[in-house]
Amino acid sequence: MNPVIDRQWARLRTRLAKTPLPGFFKWWGSQLVACLPARWRALVEERSESLLLDLRDNEIIVWRERADDETEYGRIPRNLPPEAQTAEFKRLREAIDDPGVRTVLCIPADRVLQRDLSLPTAAEDNLRQVLSFEMDRQTPFKADQIYFDSRVLGHDASGRNLKVELVLLPRARLDQELGMLPPGAAALDAVDAWLTTPGAGRRHINLLPAERRARRRDLRLPLNLGLAALALILLFVNMDEALTNREAAVEAMRAEVEKSNTEARQVAALRKTLTDSISGANFLSDKKRNGPLQVALLDDLSRRLPEDTYLERLQIENGEAQLQGQAKEAAKLIALLGASTCLSTPMLQGQIQPDPRTSKERFQITAKVKGCNTAPTVAPAIAADSEAAPIKGAPVKGAAATHVPGARAGDPVKKAAAAKSEKPVAKSEPGDKTPSAPKLGDKPAPATPKPGDKPAPATPKPGDKPVPPAPKPATSVGTKDIKPPAPPPKDKEPSHGGQ
Repeated sequence: MNPVIDRQWARLRTRLAKTPLPGFFKWWGSQLVACLPARWRALVEERSESLLLDLRDNEIIVWRERADDETEYGRIPRNLPPEAQTAEFKRLREAIDDPGVRTVLCIPADRVLQRDLSLPTAAEDNLRQVLSFEMDRQTPFKADQIYFDSRVLGHDASGRNLKVELVLLPRARLDQELGMLPPGAAALDAVDAWLTTPGAGRRHINLLPAERRARRRDLRLPLNLGLAALALILLFVNMDEALTNREAAVEAMRAEVEKSNTEARQVAALRKTLTDSISGANFLSDKKRNGPLQVALLDDLSRRLPEDTYLERLQIENGEAQLQGQAKEAAKLIALLGASTCLSTPMLQGQIQPDPRTSKERFQITAKVKGCNTAPTVAPAIAADSEAAPIKGAPVKGAAATHVPGARAGDPVKKAAAAKSEKPVAKSEPGDKTPSAPKLGDKPAPATPKPGDKPAPATPKPGDKPVPPAPKPATSVGTKDIKPPAPPPKDKEPSHGGQ
């Protein structure tokens, strides 16, 4: 390896060693290995095996190191030919399944020089270069006369100084030791030294120069790079799959949202249709309920109109009431109706016209209808044998009928109209003869009325003005009745047929 690259790599390793990452990865690796079965854990631990060579005078002792545990593995006599020594060492090495087993030459502890130094912490990045400069001051050798290596033992309490163990060996002695090895074992990975006695542990240093170390291809590096590349590919595939799944989920969610929006719009349309249908169905009832009560209006009119006033027409439409009738003094009706709780802003329409037949003033008044939904007070029933009070406001014959919305069959007003249509039947006295048929031009003789019957209306003469119809029975509209004017005097007394 290039010395420049080696120095940079060593510097990177030194900086990495300062961080807590090595300790974390070591702890993490041990925890992961502990989770494996015993057989797999043994396979993983065998990868860290090394063959330690101990040179003796007559033989070479081969130690097998496995997880910092050294056991004697074999012995190679030195009196054998070099080819036999190489073959024996190759046999011992091939007996180990790990092809990456390392070969380390261990020097006895008494043949190396060891010294502990205290250096500034800043020297840790360039420790080997600093030791080269300090070698002649700290040892009796120069840097080019020895092979040396060092390891950091720790820092002092202040953290400013660095404790370093320096181990060195003269080059001549190490070269002599390397020349005694068989040719098959000359390719060494490191030169280390025993801590005390052989087999009791080594210092874990490397006195062998970088240019003389065995060039081994690290099989784990391509495997690790391949695993890293595979992990990245799987990561990108996983991310792409996650994005695809999210897009599919978003599309499905959008479809659900669109479906929900469509259903919501349909529900809103149905709700609007239902609301419109309910509003249309309740329009008339709401209008009737919110509008003024017709009975209350009639009760208010019957209370306020004078006794000499009667109505020929009463029409209520679009919140406006039209009153048409006759009164002694029609101009005073504006003030009376102005105080009404059911009408507002009454005003005369057209001119007041006198009626020579009734000697009254014909009027037409319009007013705005207000809400007066108060139930009228019902007048007490009138006795049958008492005289029926004339109804104020009964229409004259030939006038338009009064429009009262909401009137039902069986109301007093309709009963009065039914009573009006009835004609009295003449009753003959005992002994009387049957009346003869009337002659052409004679006036019909009215029948004799019974007690309690209403008199039949007189037949009008040609050229006479229309006479108001017979008065209707009193109708319980309010506490005050509306009376029509008295009918004009009859021209001729009715004659009875028979003598």
